[in-house]
Amino acid sequence: MKTFKGYLTEMKPHHSQHNYDTNELIFDISGLKAHAEYRNLPLIISTPALERAFGKLTKIKAWHITDIDGLEGVVQMQGKKASISTITEIGHRAVFNGVLTDGEVVVELEGIELISAAMDIRTIRLEAGRRAMNIEEHLYPSLFKDMKRMQEKMFKKYHNIMIKLPDYEKLDYALFAPNKKLPKTEQKEILAWGQMGDELPQKDKGRFIKEWIDNCENIIKKNKKAQQELRKKGRSAQWDAAYDEKIINQISIKNVYVSEEWANYVGKAKPESSDPHSDSFDPSKSSYEHDDNHPDNYMPVSLYTKNMERRLKSLWKNFKIISESKIRTLINKKSIGLK
Repeated sequence: MKTFKGYLTEMKPHHSQHNYDTNELIFDISGLKAHAEYRNLPLIISTPALERAFGKLTKIKAWHITDIDGLEGVVQMQGKKASISTITEIGHRAVFNGVLTDGEVVVELEGIELISAAMDIRTIRLEAGRRAMNIEEHLYPSLFKDMKRMQEKMFKKYHNIMIKLPDYEKLDYALFAPNKKLPKTEQKEILAWGQMGDELPQKDKGRFIKEWIDNCENIIKKNKKAQQELRKKGRSAQWDAAYDEKIINQISIKNVYVSEEWANYVGKAKPESSDPHSDSFDPSKSSYEHDDNHPDNYMPVSLYTKNMERRLKSLWKNFKIISESKIRTLINKKSIGLK
Protein backbone atom coordinates (compact mmCIF):
# COMPACT_ATOMS: atom_id res chain seq x y z
CA MET A 1 0.00 0.00 0.00
CA LYS A 2 1.06 3.61 -0.62
CA THR A 3 1.34 6.40 1.91
CA PHE A 4 -1.01 9.38 1.63
CA LYS A 5 1.89 11.40 0.26
CA GLY A 6 2.69 8.49 -2.03
CA TYR A 7 -0.55 9.11 -3.88
CA LEU A 8 0.77 12.56 -4.75
CA THR A 9 3.95 11.20 -6.30
CA GLU A 10 2.27 8.44 -8.30
CA MET A 11 3.75 8.46 -11.77
CA LYS A 12 0.81 7.31 -13.91
CA PRO A 13 -0.59 9.67 -14.88
CA HIS A 14 1.80 12.33 -13.62
CA HIS A 15 -0.75 15.01 -12.73
CA SER A 16 -3.09 16.15 -9.99
CA GLN A 17 -6.11 15.67 -12.28
CA HIS A 18 -5.79 11.89 -11.85
CA ASN A 19 -8.41 10.09 -9.74
CA TYR A 20 -7.31 7.75 -6.94
CA ASP A 21 -8.93 4.75 -5.30
CA THR A 22 -11.10 5.41 -2.22
CA ASN A 23 -10.73 1.88 -0.87
CA GLU A 24 -6.93 1.93 -0.92
CA LEU A 25 -6.86 5.38 0.64
CA ILE A 26 -9.10 4.56 3.61
CA PHE A 27 -7.19 1.40 4.54
CA ASP A 28 -3.70 2.78 3.88
CA ILE A 29 -1.33 1.99 6.79
CA SER A 30 2.04 2.20 5.05
CA GLY A 31 2.96 5.36 6.98
CA LEU A 32 2.96 3.40 10.26
CA LYS A 33 6.02 4.18 12.37
CA ALA A 34 7.68 2.15 15.11
CA HIS A 35 5.63 3.63 17.95
CA ALA A 36 2.26 3.67 16.17
CA GLU A 37 2.49 7.41 15.58
CA TYR A 38 0.68 7.18 12.27
CA ARG A 39 -3.09 7.27 11.86
CA ASN A 40 -4.59 7.77 8.41
CA LEU A 41 -7.86 9.72 8.67
CA PRO A 42 -9.00 10.73 5.19
CA LEU A 43 -11.92 13.12 5.16
CA ILE A 44 -13.82 12.35 1.97
CA ILE A 45 -15.95 15.18 0.64
CA SER A 46 -18.16 15.98 -2.33
CA THR A 47 -19.87 19.12 -3.58
CA PRO A 48 -23.41 17.97 -2.58
CA ALA A 49 -22.18 17.02 0.90
CA LEU A 50 -20.54 20.42 1.40
CA GLU A 51 -23.64 22.22 0.13
CA ARG A 52 -25.73 20.35 2.69
CA ALA A 53 -23.23 21.28 5.42
CA PHE A 54 -22.47 24.92 4.51
CA GLY A 55 -25.48 25.96 2.45
CA LYS A 56 -24.80 27.99 -0.68
CA LEU A 57 -21.13 27.85 -1.66
CA THR A 58 -19.15 30.93 -2.75
CA LYS A 59 -17.61 31.67 -6.14
CA ILE A 60 -14.01 32.87 -5.91
CA LYS A 61 -11.06 33.80 -8.12
CA ALA A 62 -8.02 31.55 -7.66
CA TRP A 63 -4.91 30.25 -9.40
CA HIS A 64 -3.69 26.80 -10.40
CA ILE A 65 0.02 26.10 -10.95
CA THR A 66 0.74 23.35 -13.45
CA ASP A 67 2.64 22.58 -16.66
CA ILE A 68 1.67 22.28 -20.33
CA ASP A 69 0.34 18.73 -19.94
CA GLY A 70 -1.62 19.79 -16.86
CA LEU A 71 -3.08 22.80 -18.71
CA GLU A 72 -4.77 20.44 -21.14
CA GLY A 73 -6.53 18.73 -18.22
CA VAL A 74 -7.59 22.08 -16.72
CA VAL A 75 -9.11 23.19 -20.04
CA GLN A 76 -11.13 19.98 -20.18
CA MET A 77 -12.37 20.44 -16.58
CA GLN A 78 -14.15 23.74 -17.26
CA GLY A 79 -17.75 23.77 -16.07
CA LYS A 80 -17.57 20.28 -14.57
CA LYS A 81 -18.11 19.04 -11.01
CA ALA A 82 -14.54 17.70 -10.78
CA SER A 83 -12.49 19.69 -8.26
CA ILE A 84 -9.04 21.21 -8.56
CA SER A 85 -6.44 22.46 -6.08
CA THR A 86 -5.67 26.20 -6.32
CA ILE A 87 -4.08 29.06 -4.38
CA THR A 88 -5.17 32.62 -3.63
CA GLU A 89 -2.10 33.90 -1.79
CA ILE A 90 1.60 33.24 -2.34
CA GLY A 91 4.76 34.33 -0.53
CA HIS A 92 7.79 35.95 -2.13
CA ARG A 93 9.94 32.88 -1.36
CA ALA A 94 7.54 30.37 -2.88
CA VAL A 95 8.86 28.28 -5.76
CA PHE A 96 6.64 27.91 -8.79
CA ASN A 97 6.00 24.18 -8.66
CA GLY A 98 2.63 22.61 -9.14
CA VAL A 99 1.36 19.34 -7.68
CA LEU A 100 3.47 16.81 -9.63
CA THR A 101 4.61 19.44 -12.16
CA ASP A 102 7.43 21.89 -12.84
CA GLY A 103 4.97 24.77 -12.58
CA GLU A 104 5.77 26.75 -15.72
CA VAL A 105 2.08 27.47 -16.39
CA VAL A 106 -0.15 29.50 -14.04
CA VAL A 107 -3.89 29.51 -14.73
CA GLU A 108 -6.23 32.22 -13.45
CA LEU A 109 -9.61 30.67 -12.64
CA GLU A 110 -13.03 31.34 -11.24
CA GLY A 111 -14.85 28.54 -9.46
CA ILE A 112 -16.96 27.42 -6.52
CA GLU A 113 -15.00 27.20 -3.24
CA LEU A 114 -15.25 23.80 -1.54
CA ILE A 115 -12.39 23.78 0.99
CA SER A 116 -10.15 26.60 2.20
CA ALA A 117 -6.85 25.96 4.00
CA ALA A 118 -4.07 28.25 5.22
CA MET A 119 -1.35 26.00 3.80
CA ASP A 120 -0.81 23.21 1.30
CA ILE A 121 -2.88 20.31 2.68
CA ARG A 122 -2.15 17.88 -0.17
CA THR A 123 -5.69 17.00 -1.12
CA ILE A 124 -6.24 14.35 -3.77
CA ARG A 125 -9.03 13.58 -6.22
CA LEU A 126 -11.03 10.40 -5.92
CA GLU A 127 -13.45 8.74 -8.29
CA ALA A 128 -17.03 10.04 -8.64
CA GLY A 129 -15.88 13.67 -8.29
CA ARG A 130 -15.01 13.39 -4.60
CA ARG A 131 -11.92 14.78 -2.89
CA ALA A 132 -9.92 13.56 0.12
CA MET A 133 -7.72 15.27 2.67
CA ASN A 134 -5.82 13.66 5.51
CA ILE A 135 -6.96 15.04 8.87
CA GLU A 136 -4.03 15.77 11.19
CA GLU A 137 -4.57 16.66 14.83
CA HIS A 138 -2.35 19.74 14.90
CA LEU A 139 -4.18 21.31 11.95
CA TYR A 140 -7.76 20.16 12.58
CA PRO A 141 -8.09 19.35 16.31
CA SER A 142 -11.89 19.31 16.45
CA LEU A 143 -12.31 17.45 13.19
CA PHE A 144 -9.56 14.99 14.15
CA LYS A 145 -11.29 14.14 17.41
CA ASP A 146 -14.55 13.25 15.67
CA MET A 147 -12.81 11.41 12.83
CA LYS A 148 -10.75 9.30 15.23
CA ARG A 149 -13.85 8.41 17.25
CA MET A 150 -15.64 7.47 14.03
CA GLN A 151 -12.75 5.28 12.88
CA GLU A 152 -12.60 3.42 16.19
CA LYS A 153 -16.37 2.81 16.19
CA MET A 154 -16.30 1.50 12.62
CA PHE A 155 -13.32 -0.72 13.35
CA LYS A 156 -15.16 -2.45 16.19
CA LYS A 157 -18.30 -2.86 14.05
CA TYR A 158 -16.47 -4.46 11.12
CA HIS A 159 -14.20 -6.49 13.41
CA ASN A 160 -17.39 -8.33 14.42
CA ILE A 161 -17.98 -9.08 10.73
CA MET A 162 -14.40 -10.26 10.23
CA ILE A 163 -14.49 -12.77 13.10
CA LYS A 164 -17.58 -14.45 11.61
CA LEU A 165 -15.83 -15.21 8.30
CA PRO A 166 -15.15 -18.89 7.48
CA ASP A 167 -11.62 -20.06 8.36
CA TYR A 168 -11.03 -16.87 10.33
CA GLU A 169 -7.82 -18.18 11.90
CA LYS A 170 -6.29 -18.56 8.43
CA LEU A 171 -6.73 -14.88 7.65
CA ASP A 172 -3.79 -12.50 8.05
CA TYR A 173 -6.18 -10.28 10.02
CA ALA A 174 -6.23 -12.95 12.75
CA LEU A 175 -2.48 -12.46 13.34
CA PHE A 176 -3.27 -9.08 14.92
CA ALA A 177 -6.64 -10.06 16.44
CA PRO A 178 -6.09 -13.62 17.74
CA ASN A 179 -8.91 -15.60 19.33
CA LYS A 180 -11.36 -13.24 17.61
CA LYS A 181 -10.62 -10.50 20.14
CA LEU A 182 -9.84 -6.87 19.38
CA PRO A 183 -6.11 -6.07 19.02
CA LYS A 184 -4.47 -5.25 22.35
CA THR A 185 -2.12 -2.48 21.14
CA GLU A 186 -2.62 0.52 18.89
CA GLN A 187 0.08 -0.73 16.55
CA LYS A 188 -1.64 -4.09 16.11
CA GLU A 189 -4.96 -2.30 15.64
CA ILE A 190 -3.51 -0.27 12.78
CA LEU A 191 -1.99 -3.37 11.18
CA ALA A 192 -5.34 -5.16 11.55
CA TRP A 193 -7.00 -2.15 9.93
CA GLY A 194 -4.83 -2.60 6.85
CA GLN A 195 -5.63 -6.31 6.65
CA MET A 196 -9.32 -5.57 7.04
CA GLY A 197 -9.08 -3.56 3.84
CA ASP A 198 -7.52 -6.56 2.07
CA GLU A 199 -9.72 -9.34 3.46
CA LEU A 200 -13.16 -7.86 4.12
CA PRO A 201 -15.66 -9.38 1.64
CA GLN A 202 -16.39 -7.09 -1.30
CA LYS A 203 -20.04 -6.54 -0.35
CA ASP A 204 -19.10 -5.54 3.20
CA LYS A 205 -16.24 -3.38 1.92
CA GLY A 206 -18.71 -1.47 -0.26
CA ARG A 207 -20.91 -0.87 2.78
CA PHE A 208 -17.87 0.22 4.78
CA ILE A 209 -16.83 2.83 2.21
CA LYS A 210 -20.36 4.22 1.92
CA GLU A 211 -20.63 4.42 5.71
CA TRP A 212 -17.24 6.20 5.93
CA ILE A 213 -18.28 8.79 3.34
CA ASP A 214 -21.68 9.35 4.99
CA ASN A 215 -20.02 9.73 8.40
CA CYS A 216 -17.61 12.35 7.02
CA GLU A 217 -20.57 14.43 5.87
CA ASN A 218 -22.40 14.02 9.19
CA ILE A 219 -19.34 15.14 11.15
CA ILE A 220 -19.05 18.33 9.11
CA LYS A 221 -22.78 19.07 9.36
CA LYS A 222 -22.88 18.65 13.16
CA ASN A 223 -19.49 20.06 14.19
CA LYS A 224 -19.41 23.86 13.83
CA LYS A 225 -15.76 24.05 14.89
CA ALA A 226 -14.89 21.54 12.17
CA GLN A 227 -16.66 23.78 9.65
CA GLN A 228 -14.48 26.67 10.76
CA GLU A 229 -11.37 24.51 10.41
CA LEU A 230 -12.32 23.88 6.77
CA ARG A 231 -12.69 27.61 6.08
CA LYS A 232 -9.27 29.07 6.94
CA LYS A 233 -8.27 32.30 5.17
CA GLY A 234 -4.86 33.43 3.93
CA ARG A 235 -1.46 31.81 4.46
CA SER A 236 -0.54 30.35 7.83
CA ALA A 237 2.01 32.47 9.71
CA GLN A 238 2.35 29.74 12.33
CA TRP A 239 3.60 27.22 9.77
CA ASP A 240 5.35 29.80 7.54
CA ALA A 241 3.31 28.57 4.59
CA ALA A 242 4.52 29.45 1.10
CA TYR A 243 0.91 29.60 -0.11
CA ASP A 244 -2.62 28.69 0.89
CA GLU A 245 -4.84 26.05 -0.73
CA LYS A 246 -8.38 26.37 -2.05
CA ILE A 247 -10.29 23.45 -3.53
CA ILE A 248 -12.72 24.66 -6.20
CA ASN A 249 -14.88 23.18 -8.95
CA GLN A 250 -17.13 24.30 -11.82
CA ILE A 251 -14.15 26.28 -13.02
CA SER A 252 -13.79 28.73 -15.88
CA ILE A 253 -10.40 29.90 -17.17
CA LYS A 254 -9.83 33.66 -17.28
CA ASN A 255 -6.14 33.90 -18.20
CA VAL A 256 -3.13 31.65 -18.76
CA TYR A 257 0.40 32.81 -17.91
CA VAL A 258 3.73 31.17 -18.69
CA SER A 259 6.78 31.82 -16.51
CA GLU A 260 9.21 34.11 -18.31
CA GLU A 261 12.09 32.60 -16.33
CA TRP A 262 11.13 29.15 -17.58
CA ALA A 263 10.66 30.28 -21.17
CA ASN A 264 14.07 31.97 -21.24
CA TYR A 265 15.93 29.19 -19.47
CA VAL A 266 18.51 27.21 -21.41
CA GLY A 267 19.42 24.11 -19.45
CA LYS A 268 21.96 21.38 -20.07
CA ALA A 269 20.94 17.96 -21.28
CA LYS A 270 22.72 14.86 -22.48
CA PRO A 271 23.22 14.72 -26.25
CA GLU A 272 20.46 12.14 -26.73
CA SER A 273 18.06 14.60 -25.08
CA SER A 274 19.24 17.48 -27.26
CA ASP A 275 18.93 15.52 -30.49
CA PRO A 276 17.69 17.84 -33.29
CA HIS A 277 15.01 15.23 -34.02
CA SER A 278 13.66 15.46 -30.47
CA ASP A 279 10.65 17.61 -29.55
CA SER A 280 12.69 19.15 -26.72
CA PHE A 281 15.43 20.47 -29.05
CA ASP A 282 15.27 23.93 -30.61
CA PRO A 283 18.42 24.93 -32.58
CA SER A 284 17.32 28.59 -32.67
CA LYS A 285 17.76 28.77 -28.89
CA SER A 286 20.84 26.56 -28.58
CA SER A 287 24.37 27.88 -29.13
CA TYR A 288 25.87 24.54 -30.15
CA GLU A 289 25.21 21.85 -32.72
CA HIS A 290 24.51 18.29 -31.62
CA ASP A 291 27.91 16.68 -30.99
CA ASP A 292 27.90 13.01 -32.05
CA ASN A 293 31.67 12.76 -31.55
CA HIS A 294 31.47 13.40 -27.80
CA PRO A 295 28.42 11.50 -26.52
CA ASP A 296 29.31 12.10 -22.87
CA ASN A 297 29.22 15.89 -23.17
CA TYR A 298 26.26 17.90 -21.93
CA MET A 299 24.76 20.23 -24.51
CA PRO A 300 22.65 23.37 -24.01
CA VAL A 301 18.95 22.80 -24.73
CA SER A 302 16.01 25.18 -24.48
CA LEU A 303 12.87 24.25 -22.55
CA TYR A 304 10.57 26.57 -24.50
CA THR A 305 10.49 25.13 -28.02
CA LYS A 306 8.47 25.94 -31.10
CA ASN A 307 6.49 22.76 -30.59
CA MET A 308 5.65 23.78 -27.03
CA GLU A 309 4.61 27.24 -28.18
CA ARG A 310 2.28 25.75 -30.80
CA ARG A 311 0.79 23.40 -28.23
CA LEU A 312 0.21 26.22 -25.76
CA LYS A 313 -1.59 28.25 -28.43
CA SER A 314 -3.76 25.25 -29.29
CA LEU A 315 -4.83 25.03 -25.64
CA TRP A 316 -5.18 28.75 -24.86
CA LYS A 317 -4.60 31.11 -27.78
CA ASN A 318 -4.01 34.30 -25.79
CA PHE A 319 -1.59 33.02 -23.15
CA LYS A 320 0.95 35.54 -21.86
CA ILE A 321 4.61 35.16 -20.90
CA ILE A 322 5.39 37.27 -17.82
CA SER A 323 7.89 37.20 -14.96
CA GLU A 324 7.25 35.15 -11.83
CA SER A 325 7.39 38.30 -9.71
CA LYS A 326 4.53 39.78 -11.74
CA ILE A 327 2.58 36.53 -11.43
CA ARG A 328 2.99 36.73 -7.63
CA THR A 329 1.67 40.29 -7.67
CA LEU A 330 -1.34 39.25 -9.76
CA ILE A 331 -2.15 36.35 -7.46
CA ASN A 332 -1.99 38.41 -4.28
CA LYS A 333 -3.94 41.36 -5.74
CA LYS A 334 -6.59 39.66 -7.87
CA SER A 335 -7.58 36.67 -5.74
CA ILE A 336 -10.81 37.94 -4.31
CA GLY A 337 -14.27 36.69 -3.54
CA LEU A 338 -16.85 37.20 -6.27
CA LYS A 339 -20.52 38.06 -5.97
